[in-house]
Amino acid sequence: MIVYRDQRSWADPRRLLSELRTATRRVAGAPSHEIARDILITAGTLEAGVLDILFPQSDGMHPLAGAFRSSSVFAGRVLWHTWHSRAEEAQIWWNQLAQQLDGIAQYPLPAVVEITVPEGYAQYAVYPEMYLEAAKQVHANFGRIDAVCLGLRSIGTSLSGAVAAGLSESGCTVRSATLRPRGHPFSRYPIVTAELSEFLRPNSGTHYLIVDEGPGLSGSSFAGTIELLREWGVAADRILLFPSWETDGSQLRSSVAREAWSRYRRFTASFEDVWLRSGRLGADFPGEMRDVSAGEWRPEVYPDPAEYPAVQPQHERRKYLLSSGPTAPTKLLSFVGLGDRARKKVCRAHRLAQAGFTPEPESLAHGFLLRPFVPGTPLSPAGVNPEVLEQVAAYLAHLSVEHQAEPTVSESNLREMIDVNLLEGLGPAWTEKIPAELYQGSWAERVVALDGRVLAHEWIRTADGYLKVDALDHHQDHFFPGCQDIAWDVAASVFELGLTAEGRRALIGRYRRLSGDQTISRRVCFYATAYLAFRLGYTAMAVSVLGDSPDGRRFAAETQRYSGLLQQELSGGWQVWCDA
Repeated sequence: MIVYRDQRSWADPRRLLSELRTATRRVAGAPSHEIARDILITAGTLEAGVLDILFPQSDGMHPLAGAFRSSSVFAGRVLWHTWHSRAEEAQIWWNQLAQQLDGIAQYPLPAVVEITVPEGYAQYAVYPEMYLEAAKQVHANFGRIDAVCLGLRSIGTSLSGAVAAGLSESGCTVRSATLRPRGHPFSRYPIVTAELSEFLRPNSGTHYLIVDEGPGLSGSSFAGTIELLREWGVAADRILLFPSWETDGSQLRSSVAREAWSRYRRFTASFEDVWLRSGRLGADFPGEMRDVSAGEWRPEVYPDPAEYPAVQPQHERRKYLLSSGPTAPTKLLSFVGLGDRARKKVCRAHRLAQAGFTPEPESLAHGFLLRPFVPGTPLSPAGVNPEVLEQVAAYLAHLSVEHQAEPTVSESNLREMIDVNLLEGLGPAWTEKIPAELYQGSWAERVVALDGRVLAHEWIRTADGYLKVDALDHHQDHFFPGCQDIAWDVAASVFELGLTAEGRRALIGRYRRLSGDQTISRRVCFYATAYLAFRLGYTAMAVSVLGDSPDGRRFAAETQRYSGLLQQELSGGWQVWCDA
C-alpha cells in the first residue's frame, strides 16, 4: 500500500546560505536558545543537501564538506551554551559560526540541492537538546574519549552536530562526518571512499558514535553503518548508538538490525526527562500537564470506549492538557514542530480562528502551541444536520479562497497510489474498473493547503456552535495528499459525514456558492476515488501494525467501510458527483 508521500524539494543553496548568514548577523550578542536551535537545524539541512550533491554515489572528502561540517558543529556548540544559559560562551561560538558561514560563501556551490523535511523536528518531537543530554551520558560513562561522530543524513546531520559539540565541550577529542546509507529501505549501507575511510579509521581507543533519528521500520541505516565499522575492525564495545527513542529492536523489519540492536550500547535522552521532568517545558507553560497523546484524549470527550474512533498511536503528535489552578480554564498544549514551519502554523491558526473555525492560539515555545481546550461533543454521521453542513461548507470555502498553495503531490503520484492500493486492497479485478475518464486530463484547479483530515469526530459541537480541531498541518505531514485540490477535502467530508445524495448536493451546492468554485462537481469524482484509495491503504497499514488490539479492530472495521465505498465508486457511483 502507498500512504507516504515524498517530502523532498529543490532549493538554491546560495539563497539558504545567505539566509543563514543574515540570521547570524541579525543578532549582535548571544542568540536566544530558540534561535540557536533554528540555526542548527537549518545549517544541518543545508549541509545534508550539499553533501548529497557532492557525493552522489559514495561519501568522501571535500573542502566544502569539511566547511559545512564545521558550521554544524559550531552551531551545536552555540546550542550547548544557550542550553546551559552561558551567554558569553554562546556569543563566542556564534561569532565563529558567522565567520565560518562567511568562509563557505567563498566556495562555488551547487546550483540546486535537494532538501528533505526532517520528520522528527516537524512531527515527532525529536529535539537536538535530547542529543546534547545523550552526549553527557557518554562522558559520564567513559570520560574524555577519542570519538568519531557519524551523523546519518539527513536529520542525523544536525543531531550529530549537537552530539559532537557536547562531546567537545566535555573535553573529548572528536572527529565528525556525515554518511548517507544507500540502497533498499530495509537494507541500507553507507559507501565511503578510501580517503574518507582513512580519515575515519580508528586507533585502538577510538569510540564510534552513530547518530540518527529512529530507528524506523527497519533500522537498516543503523545496522548498515554498524556493518561498515565492523568491516573496519571496530570492536563491538567501541560502537555506540544514538537513536531518538529506546527500543529492544524486536519489532524492526530488518533481521540484521534486530540481531544488531541488542548487541550495541545505546544512549538516549527521552523527551520526558529532557523537557518534562526537568521542568524546562513547564517554565514556559506553568501548571499541571496531563498527557493525552496516542489516543488518550478520547476519555476526555467520549463517555463510552465503544464510541472511540480508531487511533494509530505512532502517528499522533504529543499533546497535553494544561491546568494552572482549580478555577483556571483548561488549555491544550500540542507539538506543532520546530523552526519556521511552526511559526507558519501559528499564522494559519490565527487565520482559522479569526474566521470562526478554531480556537484562538495563545503562545508558542519550544515547538508547542498553547490554545484553549474547548469542551465539546465530537460529531458523528448520525448527528449531521443543516447547521453542520453550513459550517463545513463555509470551512471548505475558506480553505479554497484563503489558503491557496502550490501542489506538493503530482496527479501522477496520486494515480500511482490509487493503482497500487486498489490492487493490494481490492484485487486486480478492481483496478480494471477504474473509469478511463478519471485518468484523462488534469483535475487540479484549486490547490490549497488542505485540512487533509476531515474525519467526523474532528468536528465538535460546543456551546457556541461547531469547531474544527486538528486543522493546522496535515497538508505538511508525510502522508498523502499534501497540498492538493480542495476537491480532496470536499469528497472526504461527504464520506466521513456519511452524507446521503441529498446531503451531498446540499454541502457541495453551499460550498459552490460561498467559494465561487463552479467546477467542483467535475473535479470531485477523481479526488473521491483518490481519497478512498488512500484511506483504504492507511487503515490496512494500521491493522498490520496494531493487530488484534482494540484500535486494530477499529481500523479493521474502517478498512471494510472504505473497501465498500471504493467498490461503490468504481461500480458507477462516481458519476453521481456530476449531479451534485
